[in-house]
Amino acid sequence: MQNLKNVYRRYAFAFATASTAACIGFVMQTSEAAVVSSDQEGIASADLNGPVPLPKDVEVPHLSTRQSLPSMPADVRHATSLPHQQVLVAVADDLPVGLLPNEEQIPALGCGPELRAEPSAAALVSLQLIAPCHPNERVLIEHEDLAFHAEVSGEGSAELIVPALSETAVFAATFANGDGAVASARIDALPLYDRVVMQWRGEAGPELHAREFGAFYGETGHVWREAPRNVSALVGGNAGFLLSLGAAGGPQSAQAEIYTFPSGISSSQGEIQISIEAAVTEANCDQEVRLTSLGLTRGEVSARHELEIQMPDCTAVGEFLVLKNLVQNLTIAKN
Repeated sequence: MQNLKNVYRRYAFAFATASTAACIGFVMQTSEAAVVSSDQEGIASADLNGPVPLPKDVEVPHLSTRQSLPSMPADVRHATSLPHQQVLVAVADDLPVGLLPNEEQIPALGCGPELRAEPSAAALVSLQLIAPCHPNERVLIEHEDLAFHAEVSGEGSAELIVPALSETAVFAATFANGDGAVASARIDALPLYDRVVMQWRGEAGPELHAREFGAFYGETGHVWREAPRNVSALVGGNAGFLLSLGAAGGPQSAQAEIYTFPSGISSSQGEIQISIEAAVTEANCDQEVRLTSLGLTRGEVSARHELEIQMPDCTAVGEFLVLKNLVQNLTIAKN
């Protein structure tokens, strides 16, 4: 009996298992049929509206070839084709000169000319010019009717001694580019002196001669370029001295010679013969020369003359011209 029950149980379990498997299979078959039916309906619907293009895989061109792939569409081949000629790009190390703005030079600070004027003995003025931006240049010095060129050193400076022509002496220094400076000094001793000024431009080289109290050429009282004396000659009040100013170097170079006598303190009396002479040289022969003379008596302007002369031709080289009526003699009275 017990065996019969066991057999019955085995058959019942087998039947339940088979029934369950059949149900599962039926459900799966029904789902696949529904999917197939949906796909077929979509295909049928697509057939009614025309073909539906599916995307195609596009092969990416290899960049190492210059030929476009024949299987690619024309627009793709055009976009991916490489240039037929190589394009070289050069990178320069230097900056492009023409593309950058020009840099303006900034002027050095403290570079402008500076002029100082200090009173000195014998109504002279000591000038000191500081011009670091103008080394080895020429500068024009002007004072009243006096004008002459001076040389600036390589360090950009110049020191000059200039006879004053007015009690309030104003001096101007001007360079070729327009740079300049002005200075002044008070010269109270000027009325004690008589002066004769001769100035010119160029290479003419006229000479100012002063023959004191009847002296002949070459004697002690003959004062000129070759025997100028210095300020120490004024000691005692019986002699004068000559000062040459200016630097030669071209037809426009301004030069001057100035004779000074201490008339206000002189113990002598008489006349000082003043003359201007010009030697005919290779530099000035057959040239026109313009001279200016100025006389000061006791610090006041007493005479001023200008003269233009035509120098002899070059066959007269070595001869001398004595220019009359250009300067006046000095009359010295005993004090």
